[in-house]
Amino acid sequence: MKKKNLFMMACAALLFAACSESLPDGGGDGGGVDNTDGEAWVSLNVRTGGTTKSLNTPTNTENGTENETKVNEMMVVFFDNHVDTPTPDPSVVDVKLWGSSDPEINTPGQGGGTATSAFKVKKTAKAFMVVLNPSTEFKTAATLTNAKLSTVNAAIVNTDVTSVIGAGTNNFMMTNAKGKLEPTKITDTGGTVDVEDIDLVTYPTAGEAESKPQQLTVDRVAAKVRLFADANYTGNSIDVATVGWALNVTNKKYFPMSERSKTWMETPAAGGRGTCISPYDIWKFGSYRKDPNFEGQKTSMPNIGASPYTDNYEFYTQADATATGKWSAATAGPSTGPNASKIPALYCLENTQEEADNYQAYTTHVLLKATIAPTGLKLPNDGGVYNGTTNSDADVDDSGKIISGNDWIKVGSGYYSYGLLIKYIEAELVSKYKSDDSDNFPTSLTTTFNTYLTYLKGKSVVDVDAVALLTKEAFTTKYGSSDSQIEAGAKELAESFKQAGVSTHGADIYGSVSYYKGGDSYYTIMIKHDNDEDNTNNKLGEFGVVRNSVYDITINSIKNPGYPTIPPPDTDKKDEEEEAFLSIEININPWTWYKQGVDL
Repeated sequence: MKKKNLFMMACAALLFAACSESLPDGGGDGGGVDNTDGEAWVSLNVRTGGTTKSLNTPTNTENGTENETKVNEMMVVFFDNHVDTPTPDPSVVDVKLWGSSDPEINTPGQGGGTATSAFKVKKTAKAFMVVLNPSTEFKTAATLTNAKLSTVNAAIVNTDVTSVIGAGTNNFMMTNAKGKLEPTKITDTGGTVDVEDIDLVTYPTAGEAESKPQQLTVDRVAAKVRLFADANYTGNSIDVATVGWALNVTNKKYFPMSERSKTWMETPAAGGRGTCISPYDIWKFGSYRKDPNFEGQKTSMPNIGASPYTDNYEFYTQADATATGKWSAATAGPSTGPNASKIPALYCLENTQEEADNYQAYTTHVLLKATIAPTGLKLPNDGGVYNGTTNSDADVDDSGKIISGNDWIKVGSGYYSYGLLIKYIEAELVSKYKSDDSDNFPTSLTTTFNTYLTYLKGKSVVDVDAVALLTKEAFTTKYGSSDSQIEAGAKELAESFKQAGVSTHGADIYGSVSYYKGGDSYYTIMIKHDNDEDNTNNKLGEFGVVRNSVYDITINSIKNPGYPTIPPPDTDKKDEEEEAFLSIEININPWTWYKQGVDL
């Protein structure tokens, strides 16, 4: 069974209350009255907790970093109603914005803060949205004339994660964790949870309001991913050196406040586990979220090289293979411990999808880059160790190992230096032309590599051409029929397969032939959110990166080579299919904490 740990959401808890300038007209909450008109007083207590907690080991806690929890600005947008009312698109009635030196923010802390001084708000406000460190785009939308919730919470497009974490990774935007407007009344009977939107309550004095604050939690808009890998691995006849990693297929859109949704596993009626995995989902709305491109991608975005796909997702191409600043070093060691939050990480915008769109082209995933060096190379026909020095092959050492960082070729399940591949082709041709039925003799390796040459020729790669094999009659006419003549002719013909353009062109893949330039190899690792313990595949919420969640991926082993080039996002490959060459163990961090172990 795959493990799952939950890292509690790094939340900011705001103690929120309103105060009336007039005496209450009765009221059931210690003298509180509903907002009606005029102005009221509000006091906030900001608590930015970066604490993490495993559900399996509740005492295992971890604070977030200072940069992940600091508050530089606070914005509160007030509305004249909630979303789920007869007026589904409430209007903005007031907007407040403060900087870090303003008393309304005061001193936020992890797990606890100091109450702010009271401030005035229009008494027509019935619901609110709190935004810490609002992005520039959000501030513009929130202050438009006659703005409504649909305006304020409209998808922010053509952007990246920098807009919600800051250029210095120290300005994390956070919004209502509920995914809807506050305030809320929650009744938890132990078996069921009842959630009721309630109107903002006011008090006659600022002091009374500050003594009866309302708590609110907020989520970071960004998701966080960490990769743990050793510097070296030993696989199936390969030595592996990890180079770096990146996040691929990242979202270019986000909702400031995204709607919560239950995963398949969180939905008992669908056959799932039935319990919500996020420990701070007090509403039991679900741990998953709906982003601006949540559904319909498979049918509406079939072409990754054109709009609308390119309007929605950022992805790596082969041009990024050697680009500066594109790859991050993996971290060695476990993801647990008191300093886990300080481990280098990559951040991205939330990216979720419906079950029908669980395809790699629409799912944020990890790209791992490694250098692969095949070992134990042998001469054909059980000829012993392929000694690079003896055979004048600069790509191979004396033990039959590809020198790390040098080119090599995979054909079918076999690993070769280019020089060794020519020797295998030569051996195959010798057998062919010595055969009594030469013209029907199978030359699978030769034919396969010749098909690769034809493919490169079709791509207009220079100095590459397919090789025309001679009939037995033509071969005998040109080289002779004695064993020594056949061996000499086969050697010459095999050498024609050694073409400069193949090496110059470098990394590529066609059919069962892969050319690994410099030994570079790439692995696609799908990030799991709510793991399927019952081995059901590609269910809703199984994959994706959700705001305020940190996903830890540990590379347990690398047994086989990956792709020789950065694989383009595949619109036809389902997320679960990578399980064929990945063994995944998931744990989850609420920042939420998700971990997974991977065998490659």
